[in-house]
Amino acid sequence: MDRLTVRRRSYLALLPLGVLSGCTGGPGDAITSLAVNRDDVSHTVAVSVVRDDRRVIDGDVEVAAEDVAEVGSAPWRPGRYRVMARVDGEPALDRSFRTEEPFNQLDVVIDDDGEAELNRGLAA
Repeated sequence: MDRLTVRRRSYLALLPLGVLSGCTGGPGDAITSLAVNRDDVSHTVAVSVVRDDRRVIDGDVEVAAEDVAEVGSAPWRPGRYRVMARVDGEPALDRSFRTEEPFNQLDVVIDDDGEAELNRGLAA
């Protein structure tokens, strides 16, 4: 397990108990969106998550080098999702997907080249 995965789990462990219900990945449980920075410099990350034409997460965070910051959370619901992210003010990610399968992790991961990717799944 890499260092940032351990930090993500440690971060989630600090959240209030109601937010931790998202770890089960069931319908209505919270989706937690984090900015995960694997780069050796800090970045400003802005993330918007839209579900079925309704913005459900919208936040800007400053995330230190090799660190994790929470962007926001929202209840999981089936539907069409669109995730958009800007890194240091520049467009970095725009992904859409439709799902009926629960998930509770929707992270924007910045790699060591400053490129962004989306990580979606069930966190344990």
